[in-house]
Amino acid sequence: MAPAVTPFDADGAVARASFETNVRAHVAAGLSGVVVAGSSGEAALLDEGERAALLTWARALVPSDRWLIAGIGGESTRQVIQRARVAADAGADAVLVVSPHYYGKRMSEAALHAHFTAVADASPLPVLLYNIPVYAHLVLSPELVARLSRHGNVVGMKDSAGDLATLARYVESQRDDFRVLTGHGGTWAQALALGVSGGILAVSLFAPALTLAVWEAARAGDADGAAALQARLVPLARDVVAALGPAGLKAAMTMVGLEGGVPRAPLLALDDAEREQVRAAFAAAVVPLVGAPPTPVAARGLAAAH
Repeated sequence: MAPAVTPFDADGAVARASFETNVRAHVAAGLSGVVVAGSSGEAALLDEGERAALLTWARALVPSDRWLIAGIGGESTRQVIQRARVAADAGADAVLVVSPHYYGKRMSEAALHAHFTAVADASPLPVLLYNIPVYAHLVLSPELVARLSRHGNVVGMKDSAGDLATLARYVESQRDDFRVLTGHGGTWAQALALGVSGGILAVSLFAPALTLAVWEAARAGDADGAAALQARLVPLARDVVAALGPAGLKAAMTMVGLEGGVPRAPLLALDDAEREQVRAAFAAAVVPLVGAPPTPVAARGLAAAH
């Protein structure tokens, strides 16, 4: 699935037409769904009205056989529950809940368990847990995930840490009614080999064919093929997504002809050196940019296959 970015106009307002252009492209690329107001969507910088509007616009474009997931994480349990209700009203299929983390020293196992349980009890939509230590500055323990996985309204989790040992522990809790997804593009093939059910991957925003090709190779049991494709995906995940965050994602999307633009303040747009880093990552991945010379035939077959 694609964790959609939130484009902004020159005056800083959410750019509806640009957002809709991107969502149409993600659907057309064959991705399984769209996540709105996640980390890649600069969720921490959006107000409540913008979150609701983005969901409404996305619902009109995401077919009923694809997922529309709403990022609803927040610092207050009360606020997260309210966001879950708004997401349901907007037609989302599920909600993604990152841990509260401002009062990090007080976010004990007991506090996190109470928070996620309260949200799952009250949410009209199925809940996915969200583990992203780079932003939340805490890790959901495998023991906590195992406990929460037994809640009837907790249907899965997204793990963006890239720690394969911990991911393997999360996968131990996976069942038909609890699915583990990875959010770490740099270890996509390895996560699939460990048994994850899928991914919500920022690299799929601007390199969907390559991301899907890893998935298809893994599903076909072609471990060598998946590894070779993954090696091409790594520079995009490492040097664009991990290194540059939302500003890098947006620059990459612009470079492939989608609607990226600049991030919302206080985030800054990329400087010239950082934009060159993005171009170099595309070159290393053998993924063409808009206006770039034709891709060699050996690499172009991947895009044609998808």
